[in-house]
Amino acid sequence: RKVPITVLSRCQRFDLRRIDAALIKSHLSHIGGLEGVEAEEDALAMIARAAEGSMRDAQSIFDQAIAHGGENVTAEAVRSMLGLSDRNRVIDLFEAVMRGDAAAALNEYRVQYDTGADPVAVLTDLAEFTHLVTRLRFVPSAVEDTSLTETERTRGAQFSETLSVRVLSRAWQM
Repeated sequence: RKVPITVLSRCQRFDLRRIDAALIKSHLSHIGGLEGVEAEEDALAMIARAAEGSMRDAQSIFDQAIAHGGENVTAEAVRSMLGLSDRNRVIDLFEAVMRGDAAAALNEYRVQYDTGADPVAVLTDLAEFTHLVTRLRFVPSAVEDTSLTETERTRGAQFSETLSVRVLSRAWQM
């Protein structure tokens, strides 16, 4: 909005829609097959989430992961490369927070930080998991999303059945 209308009228603008993470994951798997690269499903899911709907970003991240890992792209290598926390550990953190166990939650957060996870990434992952549980609460068929790991599916479904809408709403506010 700060750019004058005279400049805007002379510029081309492309508003591209985000690509679904499941489609990105599928495409990366196809590319890996063509290139002879073995990639773990969890690694591809992490790359798809990190790309935030951009196929070009996903391919760039995948290329970096191949450069780091050679013929085998593992979830651990991608996690380390991107400074991500382990999704299972994020779910453990979510569980501690939902139980109201502040000591366990702070300890889990510290352990993730000490192992190299970016604090902002941990909080973003925690918000994403809160969104997943809320979505599963209202749309149980969302558990079939192929971009989710098996742990996210099972534990997310368990939380969606046990946590009330009120608790999930409060988690969003926090």
